[in-house]
Amino acid sequence: MSEKLNLTKQLSEYIAGARAAELPSAIVERAKIHILDALGAIVSGSLLKPGRLIVDFVRTQGGAPQASVFATELRTSAMHAAFANGVMAHADETDDTHFPTVTHPGSVVVPSAFALAEKEQSSGGDFITAVVLGYDVMCRVSKTLDRKWMQDRCIHAGSISAGFGAAATAARILRLSAKQARYALAFAGTQASGLTTWRDDPEHSDKALCHSGIPARNGVSAALWAQGGLTATEDIFEGPENIIYAFAEEAHPEELTRELGSRYEILDTGIKIFPAGQPMQATLTGYFRLVKEHGLKGREEIQKIIVRLPESQSRTINDRHMPDINCQYLLAVAMLDGKIDFHNSHDFERMHDPQVLELKKRVEIVADAELTRIHPAVRAGIVEIVTFDGRQFKLLIDRTPGAPYNPLSPAEIEEKFLSLSVPVLGQDKSAAVAQRVSNLEQLADMSELGNFLRREN
Repeated sequence: MSEKLNLTKQLSEYIAGARAAELPSAIVERAKIHILDALGAIVSGSLLKPGRLIVDFVRTQGGAPQASVFATELRTSAMHAAFANGVMAHADETDDTHFPTVTHPGSVVVPSAFALAEKEQSSGGDFITAVVLGYDVMCRVSKTLDRKWMQDRCIHAGSISAGFGAAATAARILRLSAKQARYALAFAGTQASGLTTWRDDPEHSDKALCHSGIPARNGVSAALWAQGGLTATEDIFEGPENIIYAFAEEAHPEELTRELGSRYEILDTGIKIFPAGQPMQATLTGYFRLVKEHGLKGREEIQKIIVRLPESQSRTINDRHMPDINCQYLLAVAMLDGKIDFHNSHDFERMHDPQVLELKKRVEIVADAELTRIHPAVRAGIVEIVTFDGRQFKLLIDRTPGAPYNPLSPAEIEEKFLSLSVPVLGQDKSAAVAQRVSNLEQLADMSELGNFLRREN
């Protein structure tokens, strides 16, 4: 089937052609809020252990000063900048999520595009085109592969598809020809890698590398190799030996180019309102709505919290070793502090606080069959609160703020960005970044924006 579709030719011609830049105004606006959201994730990720360590590593590697490592004074090669910013973008769970494929395109595509856009002094309009294209290619490749088959074999489909998204983004920024774009996609396939072993890492480092940093670096490398004249197969998606055959028992090759240029994957990508894992968004939304609506006083009144989630999400957040995806911890802190912010959601030390440990016992997690049935298209949760005096309150959250079908407004995204960026870059630089991203299509040179994302040591 894939041979008849001629997938690689169609996709590479779209990557290199004029049609990819013919974006509806609504897609341009949507892209800008995802770009700002990704920049906030990178800047805040610089404070966390994976971010700090990757910056230390990149400092030792040298490289021509082509692109910025955000939240530092460092400029390095485009490959190293994409790598470092990619790791920081997914150093925690603040970045966006593509609902159908459960991938994190912003943390891969934006670092890849930015690293080369600074090097090439690309315009903001070209940057937007490359970002939208990267979301499309990454998510379409993921839909094409057999994610269940891969998951059962410990292969991470998101990492492999991310490399293709980064390569497409980089190819667009570098203005590669259609033939060069074919080679860039082939080099992304050559580097295809990613195991689900990151689940066992208690500090999120392997996850940040696997989901974002490595694919961003690989995609930028792939495009640069193609630009430099290196050659590869021209048929990575349908040749006699191809990426789909390697990673799919039941493939869906038609997904790669179906409605390409008229349907945009960025519209199926959600933004998190809380600085915590995606499965916690409905849970925290439900908790805070019930508390506000009924005037509850947190730990003083709440005897029990029952959280119902899809089966896979109930496992993901059940007493995990990382605070930002530990349901019991986050609800305990919510009862104590009355809020969830970047600092209390990433406080490893506080996970051992006696008060927190005691309140965690009040939280029960249930895998719900009906919510499992509609997942992942709908990321829903049910929160039930029982008070000490016997009152019971229950709420279904099936339109989580920030979900693709209930998007946040530009003002809400800017508020989130500033909350993450101001403690790192300061008020003036953070406001300058937000202002320029809001008018990004008018920016003549992306290096100007890069200047505001750096800081002096």
